[in-house]
Amino acid sequence: MDAVIIFIDVVFLIGAIFSIYWQSQIEIKATYKLSTLIFAVFVGAWLMVTPVNRLPYIIMVAEFVTLTIMNGVGGIGSKKIVLSGFYSGVLDYSQIVHVTLIPIEIPGQGERVAVIFNTKRPQQIELNFKRSYKEIEKYLHDKLSKDVQVEIGQV
Repeated sequence: MDAVIIFIDVVFLIGAIFSIYWQSQIEIKATYKLSTLIFAVFVGAWLMVTPVNRLPYIIMVAEFVTLTIMNGVGGIGSKKIVLSGFYSGVLDYSQIVHVTLIPIEIPGQGERVAVIFNTKRPQQIELNFKRSYKEIEKYLHDKLSKDVQVEIGQV
């Protein structure tokens, strides 16, 4: 059983290195996805209910909770878009076919924008930013190919 847990420990460590590398490339940070934090607390508490004195298991739980918390971070990076949430990863700019920027006005909270990326695969990815849509649009203009249409939507 320890061999399986050690294998999972190594996989989680590789995942953490992957996340750290791509998150270090973020130039415009998206708002943090709180759902991953709630999930990390819930699962971490559930895994720690049963006391286990085996070091590989303790390391696995710590890595899992850390990775889950890290997956709440996303944004627009210098090389790729870093996705946040339970299925985080990266999205290459060449995979994007359409972008919709939706300005959101909340009194007293400054400018915000929801950005929806449509990919070549029929997939939509949303990131939210505490910035103006014009700032995001200008930054994406330099990163996206000329074929990608950037649309300004409304709530």
